[in-house]
Amino acid sequence: MADYRVGFASADTEFDAADCRVEGDLPGWLDGALLRNGPGKFESGGEPFAHWFDGLALLRKFAVRDGGVSLTTRFLRTEEYREVVESDRLGAGQFGTGAGGGLLDRVKRAVLPETTDNANVNVLRVDGTFLALTEVPRQVAFDPATLETAGEWHFDDDVDAHMACAHPVTDPESGATWNLSVRFGRTADYAVTRLPAGESSREVVGTLDLEDPVYVHSFALTPDHVVIAECPLVVDVWGLLRPGGPDTFLDALDWRPERPARFHVLSRSSGDVVAAATAPPFFAFHHANAFRDGDRLLVDLVAFDDASVVDDLSLPDLRSGSVRTLDGDLRRYAVPLDGGRASRETLAAGGLSLPRFDERRRGRPYRYVYATRSGGEDGAPNHLVRVDTGSRETALWEAAGTFCGEPVFVPEPGGGAGDGAVLSVVLDADREQSFLLVLDAESFEERARAWAPGVLPFDFHGQFYADL
Repeated sequence: MADYRVGFASADTEFDAADCRVEGDLPGWLDGALLRNGPGKFESGGEPFAHWFDGLALLRKFAVRDGGVSLTTRFLRTEEYREVVESDRLGAGQFGTGAGGGLLDRVKRAVLPETTDNANVNVLRVDGTFLALTEVPRQVAFDPATLETAGEWHFDDDVDAHMACAHPVTDPESGATWNLSVRFGRTADYAVTRLPAGESSREVVGTLDLEDPVYVHSFALTPDHVVIAECPLVVDVWGLLRPGGPDTFLDALDWRPERPARFHVLSRSSGDVVAAATAPPFFAFHHANAFRDGDRLLVDLVAFDDASVVDDLSLPDLRSGSVRTLDGDLRRYAVPLDGGRASRETLAAGGLSLPRFDERRRGRPYRYVYATRSGGEDGAPNHLVRVDTGSRETALWEAAGTFCGEPVFVPEPGGGAGDGAVLSVVLDADREQSFLLVLDAESFEERARAWAPGVLPFDFHGQFYADL
């Protein structure tokens, strides 16, 4: 049986515009670059990190030009990278790995807590600058041509936060980028920010105040509303600062199934909370889309029955061959705008993760969700799936011995709805080689593979830029 665990080994090579051998037929219109971000080094001082989310950021770029594909990879040269590579230690604690050190180091971090600049989750373009993002408000700029690190980057505003959502979303009509900035105090304040297209200064549109802070990884946007799903995964913020308290952010997370989940709906125009509907407890990393249907909002996301997936994405579990908890359902929650209780239906059951869609349809009725899907004895993501949100029918792509990353829809210029390609970085575990997979979006059949020179560690998220 193919062993996916090679995808959790550290990268020992950086590639500089390496040619990728293409099998098949690339669409003639496909031109641009797929930029992706994710962990690439998993050890410090000879000791493995505790969690997949802690790996040092490795940028990847598949550039598609004139029927050819090249690959560039670069580690972000951050403060954290230098501490690990030069000093064999973590400079700041990561999501699941403590920085360690002696008593004096621990006391110092309790009084003056540091946040990591290991921006390994996503990428974003702001006013012509490309940024690597993570879940703390430390953005790192990089050159999109070479992927060389340009240094830490700051917005031109005074929005102050302890955490930031690594899944900003762009309004397809205005081009404005919306996001959440979280500040912990007597209450947890989730500030909804708006960044106009072409600018670098955000404005706070509204704030959601919660008595108990909860972990929020993504949110949904419609033309009129921002939707924040409050799952009952509570953060013990004060415990992180207390001597003898949790050593990492992961340790400070507490699943409380006796509490309901809540969908908080904020008005984009006034910033006010206009609805808060409850639902039985669930956990979600990733939203797909949301849109209005009469007097309710339909919110599509990948949901888990509990938050055990967070712990079970620990590096020891993944390297031991267990990813069975990557078993989410694509659910549609109907959130009434007059409050009350949200109802739900399942659009596709079992094994789903990393949902994407045609983002030109953000906030509007849409047809397809693309996602990874797990199957087989080891539960690893070895399929890609396209879910028809209307008919509930699914289409699958699979190949023996392969394990798939996040699928990204790229629209065909001048094409109709649904015309385009779906791109995913896939590991062929038997060959110990990764490749860029290109699917025809309409048929969901394979068009081409562009083979990387070696294995690329499993990544998280990325975007396609047609103008690169």
